[in-house]
Amino acid sequence: MKSVMFSAVISMVLSGAAFAETKQVVRQLKNCGSEATNQFGKHFEKPAVNEGNGYVGLSVEQTDATGTKERYTLVNCATRKMVQLQAEYLLKNSSKGLPAHGDLFAFTDALRKQKKLANLDLLVINGKKYGYVVVKGQLAKAYTEKARRGDCACGLYYPETM
Repeated sequence: MKSVMFSAVISMVLSGAAFAETKQVVRQLKNCGSEATNQFGKHFEKPAVNEGNGYVGLSVEQTDATGTKERYTLVNCATRKMVQLQAEYLLKNSSKGLPAHGDLFAFTDALRKQKKLANLDLLVINGKKYGYVVVKGQLAKAYTEKARRGDCACGLYYPETM
């Protein structure tokens, strides 16, 4: 009876450790970026980039035990129209390799060097051509939580649009 009771107490103590509070560390970065990490992974909002001609670029990388998810969002600060490219590199799919010509950020860097990034329509065409998920939309109403990062980037590089 004592050994059963002792085993039950040990099980409760050990299972309690699984419910320990998760500590998250958040760092604010320059140019509207931030990084949040905890024991499960990392959410990295890279600093905003001035893409020229009234456009800003926002990159996000999220990594956890399942793999990595990447997003690149191009925002026209004057019209608030935006296009987002998305890619997932999941560990369960790792034998399939990366879409087309490498990871999403290498893809957008290459377009930037060719001066083919600051154009929503061209980004849609190139994104689809190379197999990325493409989402077209509108940045949320100015000064709302959903528009926080886009507003920050547009205010930083194109304050006249705010």
